Amino acid sequence: MLNYTAIDFETANSYRGSPCSVGLVRVRDGVPVEEHHWLMRPPEPVDHFLGFNTALHGITPEMVATEPRWKEVLPAIVDFIGDDVVVAHNAGFDIGVIRYACAVDNIEWPELRFLCTMVLARRALSLPTYRLPYVVEALGGTAVNHHDALSDAQGVVHVIRGLAADAGVESLDELAGSVGVSVGRMACGKYTGSVAISGSGADRLVQPDLNPSADPDGYLYGRVVVFTGALMSMTRQIAWEECARVGAVAGQSTTKQTNVLVVGDINPAVLRPGSNVTGKARRAFELQEKGQDIEVMTEDDFLRCLDGKAIDGPEALLSHDDINDRGATRTPPSRLRKVPLAERPKPKPPKPPRPLRRGPVPTTQTCAADECSNIAAFKTRTKPTWCEQHIVEQQRRGGLTPLEPFTHPDDWQLTECLACAVQAHYRFEYTLDKNKYGEPTCRACYWRRWAAESRKMQGPWARVEPVPYEEAKALAEEHGYEYLGPLTAPSLPDDPHHARCGRCGRISAERLGDISFGCSTCKPRD
Repeated sequence: MLNYTAIDFETANSYRGSPCSVGLVRVRDGVPVEEHHWLMRPPEPVDHFLGFNTALHGITPEMVATEPRWKEVLPAIVDFIGDDVVVAHNAGFDIGVIRYACAVDNIEWPELRFLCTMVLARRALSLPTYRLPYVVEALGGTAVNHHDALSDAQGVVHVIRGLAADAGVESLDELAGSVGVSVGRMACGKYTGSVAISGSGADRLVQPDLNPSADPDGYLYGRVVVFTGALMSMTRQIAWEECARVGAVAGQSTTKQTNVLVVGDINPAVLRPGSNVTGKARRAFELQEKGQDIEVMTEDDFLRCLDGKAIDGPEALLSHDDINDRGATRTPPSRLRKVPLAERPKPKPPKPPRPLRRGPVPTTQTCAADECSNIAAFKTRTKPTWCEQHIVEQQRRGGLTPLEPFTHPDDWQLTECLACAVQAHYRFEYTLDKNKYGEPTCRACYWRRWAAESRKMQGPWARVEPVPYEEAKALAEEHGYEYLGPLTAPSLPDDPHHARCGRCGRISAERLGDISFGCSTCKPRD
């Protein structure tokens, strides 16, 4: 029988474990019988919305401000799924949302079986693209509202129905088997993906010769390294070759000679003695308890060692750097996993950021304000346009006064808040959008109020330890900003800070968590 639960997540930012929405559809005998949609706040360490993500799914911080956190919604999601196989389009992403969000909150993964309709479609169909809307329509389904979590989950149901009909099967196991795809599993820190089954079997690992020129002062030199879990940045064979390059010996299993255990795609929250983890990790903990010196490190730590960077003693298995780097700078395209690190193409230097402002474009259009015949400050085809006088009025309505001339609605204009006098760059389009909802443009005012209300709601559990000036300054500079100072006294967690981007020069009022994601205005361009 085609009994399963379809699922789709939307995320708040580029970190996979930042869910803000989930759609679920329960299917019995191929027919949807129940569905549910939740909005939620992402885990606290990654509670940040990027404009790119919001543009995709339309979910804003304000829309989830009163919704429960991820860890409060997760039990309801698991309860809805029950014993069903979970089906998702690009399950690596959606199941990854669960894994990474649980890792951030330091809670164990739920036990799930899952199937990926993207993998199924690639094996069963010949299409120019395998994006969900295209696959749905190729199988005769109705168009989905892509990036709406519930609509996408409904689209998954259409894909399963179409693929099952084409294959003439009546169960998920039969459907998966008909095209040679495995059902994935996630449980107790172990993860096996829903992937195409290779008919040739696994490649045999070859022990490479040690590099006689390896640096004897290298962190891994002379040590025996064992890997557990799938590595995201390279294949196991490439990992063995990288060990040999730096003078380390790669081992198949954890033994009394093992010095380092590198943890791949396994939930760090369960990596502790006594946990139900992989055999290699369990053996490592047993040997640790007997006094053997075995260091357990993340894949990111391993890459640091290969780069010749020191590890400052034992670290949290999922640090702040992991949250920012994993999947962004550390994970290469899948096609490069089989390429030795030294042979991979060097990343192109980022192009210079776009200028914050451009020259004004003359127009003959008139101002859209009632009874105003002045020439507009910018031209547009479909949206209202205003003269400079009425642009200033709109900005004052948003609580700002301009400090430099207007050029274009999408340009960044230096302004000063009429309420708190903080200077920052804002786009006129942004002010218009905030004016629609009666919200002040100034982010310094907004985040002060938001942080105070958040601490009030949390009561005695609120974090009220002041953030040291040097700590905030160091974080800002680490992520390419000139630190201009805190915007509250004392500066508490989630309070805003004043900073200027070192690349594009944009001045902003942001929380430290937002600053750690880097300047959104001058992200490197391809």
